[in-house]
Amino acid sequence: MNTAATRFQRVRQAIEQLSAAEAPLGLQELAEAAGQSPFHFQRSFVSLAGVTPKEFSQALALQRAKQSLAQADSVMEAALSAGLSGPSRLHDLLVGQEGLSPGEFKTGAAGLRLRWSSADTLLGPVWLAASERGVMSLVFTQGADDAALLAAARAQWPQAQWQEARQDLAPILTEVQRRLSGLGPSRPIGLALAGSPLRLKVWQALLRIPEGQVLSYGQLARQVGAPRAVRAVASCVAANPIAYLIPCHRVIRANADFGEYRWGPRTKRALLGLELARGERTAEVSAGFASS
Repeated sequence: MNTAATRFQRVRQAIEQLSAAEAPLGLQELAEAAGQSPFHFQRSFVSLAGVTPKEFSQALALQRAKQSLAQADSVMEAALSAGLSGPSRLHDLLVGQEGLSPGEFKTGAAGLRLRWSSADTLLGPVWLAASERGVMSLVFTQGADDAALLAAARAQWPQAQWQEARQDLAPILTEVQRRLSGLGPSRPIGLALAGSPLRLKVWQALLRIPEGQVLSYGQLARQVGAPRAVRAVASCVAANPIAYLIPCHRVIRANADFGEYRWGPRTKRALLGLELARGERTAEVSAGFASS
């Protein structure tokens, strides 16, 4: 049976295979693992991931990341001088931010009503917690169940009132899945951030990194005006509570190694592979229009 859920699972498994592979995998091998012909498998992959398996695999190569790092400063400078958070189509142009008050932060979110839900995505299950102001936590579950994730969130915000709200939060999770699949934003997503001034500054800088672009930790430190505080900036990146929407996965090591990730290095490789591949495809399309 070739249901939408089956196609979704096949493509996710292929992304996991490609992210874990030390050498490129051929289309025939991936198609056989998915139980499809190469033609039908490639069509499913492109429809759900926005790129071909070959483009995804090539984007995981070190050279693509090196090229992105080399142009990062000029890309970010041009975007900021234009008054934008990033060039062209950026998902963060539809991400609002509203921090918690110092009082709410210190008292463990006393008086706040926090809702939670979970859903499957192209890169695995995610768990979401949000207040009326916006998303406060978004994590790739990495095998943890809802109960364990809720317990961890309760420990972080012990004074909040927690409620499961799958129907209310479904539009946000649908939008997250849409963006992970390479489709443009269709609705705003609000974020409710809480942290030290440096953390908030770093997280806001992460939102300015466009899809398909990466920065090194040193470049990010310069972006936030703290060029000598690379380690402190790196700790702020690691403390990011909102996966993907605050794109901490777009910060890599200066040697172009993708490095570690709070939700697993394989998830980071998958995110970067998809985004770098989509960025290359967009650049090729733009170049074609410019030359025609």
